[in-house]
Amino acid sequence: MQDYQQIVEKQYGFREFQPADRQLVEQYSGESIFFDLSFTNFWAWEPMFHYRCRIIGDTLAVTYITLDQVPAAILLPGPSRDFKEAVSVVREIFGRMGHPAVFEYVPEEWLPLYQSMGMDLEITSERDWSDYVYQVSDFTCLEGGENKSKRRELKLVSHLGGVEFRPLGRESFDDMLKVFDRWCDWHTCAQCFFGCERQAFARLQEIWDETCYYGGMVYVDGTPVAFALGETLGNCACYSFQKNTENYRGLTYFLSYHCALLPGHPPRLNWCEDMGLEGLRVNKLRYRPSEIVKKFTVKLRSEGN
Repeated sequence: MQDYQQIVEKQYGFREFQPADRQLVEQYSGESIFFDLSFTNFWAWEPMFHYRCRIIGDTLAVTYITLDQVPAAILLPGPSRDFKEAVSVVREIFGRMGHPAVFEYVPEEWLPLYQSMGMDLEITSERDWSDYVYQVSDFTCLEGGENKSKRRELKLVSHLGGVEFRPLGRESFDDMLKVFDRWCDWHTCAQCFFGCERQAFARLQEIWDETCYYGGMVYVDGTPVAFALGETLGNCACYSFQKNTENYRGLTYFLSYHCALLPGHPPRLNWCEDMGLEGLRVNKLRYRPSEIVKKFTVKLRSEGN
C-alpha cells in the first residue's frame, strides 16, 4: 500500500476524492448505471480500496487496490472517447509496481474504446458481478397470476401491525445506522464481503445531498427495521445500500415496492449484483429482471502497439 501511494500520488499526480468532486464524477459517469462508477462508491469505500483519481487527457482515471491486494484501474471517457493516453499512463504505473494493466467495471458499450487501440487484450466477465435491472412498471405490477407472490408478500408485511413506510431524508440517517447496528449484531464481519459496510455507509453522512439520494425506511411499532438507499445513475434508480433486521417474509419487496412508487422515481431499478450468493441470486431472479447487465474486465496481455 505504501508503494502504491508513493507511486500514484507523488510520482504520477493522482489524488484522493474530495466532496466537491461529485459533479466531476457525474460528468464522466452520467451514462453508466453501475454503482461501481459512482462518486458515492468512490467516497464510501475509499478506506477499503484507496481510490485515487486524475484527469489524463480528457479521461477520468481512477486507480485502486483490489480485495486481492493488487492494483486495478477504472477509466471513464471524456468527449473524445480516446483512452490511449490514460491506458499508457496506467500501464506504466502498474508496470513499475510489477503488475499488468487491468481495467475493471467496463460497460459493454465502452469495450470498443479499448478494442480500437490495437492492443492484445484479455476481456472477461463474471456472472456474480452482473447487475439486476428491472422495469419499474413490471416490478410494481401486482395484476395477474404471475404476480400473485408479490401481492402475498405485501399483504404479509402489511398485516404485521404497526408497519409504516417513510421516505428517506437527512433526518433518517441515525435510524439507518440503527438498522445497520442491529444487522451487525447477528452477522459476523466476514459476511461483509468488501469490508465494513457500516463504516462505508457512515461516510455518506459527510456528503449527503437531498437532491441525489432517495429511498425509504420501514418501521414496525416505531422501530426502524429496514431501509433502502438509492440514487439516479444513467436514468436508473440504483439501490446500493439496503439492509433489514427482521426475517419477515416479503419485507424486502415491501420496502422496494414503496420506494419505486416515490414521486419522480426513474423508470428502471438496479438491485446491483448478487456476488455469487445463492440466496441473494434466487431472490433477485424471483422478481424477473428485464436485464442482467454484464461488467467487463480488460487486461493488457502485452505491450501492444
